[in-house]
Amino acid sequence: MTHPPYKTRQDAAAGKGAWRCLSACLLAGTLLLPSFPVSAAVFTLGDALRRALANQALVQQAQRVVAEKAALHRAAHADLLPSLSLAAGSIWTQTRNGQPLFVSANGPREVIGQIRLNIPLYAPQAYALQALAHDQVAVARYQARQARLLVAAQVTAAYYRLALWENELSVWREALGAARELLSATQKSTQAGTRSRLDLTQARLTLAGVQAGLDQATPEAAAARRVLALQTDYPASELPALVPISPPAGGLPGETVLTTQATQAQPLLQVAEGEIQAARTLLRYHQAARLPMVAALGAYGVDTATAPRAGQLAWQGAVTLQMPIFGFGRNRNRIAAAQEHLAAMEAGKRALLLQVRSRIAADYGVAQAADNALGNDRTMAQEAQAVYEMTRKGYLAGALSALALQQAENHWVQARLKLAGAAIRARLARAQLALDSGVLPNSEEQP
Repeated sequence: MTHPPYKTRQDAAAGKGAWRCLSACLLAGTLLLPSFPVSAAVFTLGDALRRALANQALVQQAQRVVAEKAALHRAAHADLLPSLSLAAGSIWTQTRNGQPLFVSANGPREVIGQIRLNIPLYAPQAYALQALAHDQVAVARYQARQARLLVAAQVTAAYYRLALWENELSVWREALGAARELLSATQKSTQAGTRSRLDLTQARLTLAGVQAGLDQATPEAAAARRVLALQTDYPASELPALVPISPPAGGLPGETVLTTQATQAQPLLQVAEGEIQAARTLLRYHQAARLPMVAALGAYGVDTATAPRAGQLAWQGAVTLQMPIFGFGRNRNRIAAAQEHLAAMEAGKRALLLQVRSRIAADYGVAQAADNALGNDRTMAQEAQAVYEMTRKGYLAGALSALALQQAENHWVQARLKLAGAAIRARLARAQLALDSGVLPNSEEQP
């Protein structure tokens, strides 16, 4: 995970050139991942989101629930349509002196064989159940969007976390190359008698400090890579290199724009609105229990108390009315409970809207602070670079000590690390604002 020691003066010059190139890119506003050229197969945030949304079980579960609710809706709709059934049977009744013992019996033997057509003419509760099933499909679809947004939030955090550690690895690797170059120069100066052994020890200490920073960042980057690979269903060893990430361009959108967008696109609010609509339909269902139900029955076949004959096949029709009269307050209490449930759902949506607005307001402040920190860290990195270059020249000229150079280099490395982190945090803060408003982040970042 570290660069090999420089063997020749040309290698040292190349390492110094790469070091300065990275610094210039950082201060110009472009953060590089590893300093070697990026291959053509890069992994954007959009690629990560597409793979995660296609493969994660949470999204697949939500899609299955939508399919389930859609099937139940079709079944509820079918309850409003006519239905065909077959009724067939043979009944024997005990008799005494040729008369059946049961008052309801038509004869000592009855035979029935009919094809029946049941037609609901007026069934208000069935209509309400069909509407409720439709509302539940809408809620399931909103919940599927919510699941997609949750997965997108997890993948976005994992993606930018890996990008942050890759940027820090890049800084430490370039710092390690420069520290090796300075140690080599100090060893030659010590052998020539122009530098003391204290300077040589200080140069070695600088190299050891940079190596320690790289050793600490390496496992963190490896862990972040494994997390992103798990989120996107990639083997960790096959995860492509991340696309170079630049600081965000342009200003933040207005907070009012984000709030308006959230009221229209945030799945949490859409789920709440769907549940309110379902509660209204449930209230209508309980109210419909007080209404009559009218149905028609058409049958063709035989229903006789004698031996059946072909000539006895005939049509039969009936119209039935079922009217509730008194239920000891059962319907009234169910209606009252449904009204309270509806009021609770409406209050819950208002509370959720307040929570979403509060989250947007808080994250908007975080995004503004991240943009300000990015500008400040860029200025600090520029100043630290100027101090480091002047100190380096003074050290090579013999005017400054290795301790002064170590301090200047340490400040510059820390400033570059802060700048690398500030750019990622600014990107992540804007992505969080997009997620708060209910949309996927702007995922196509190009070099």
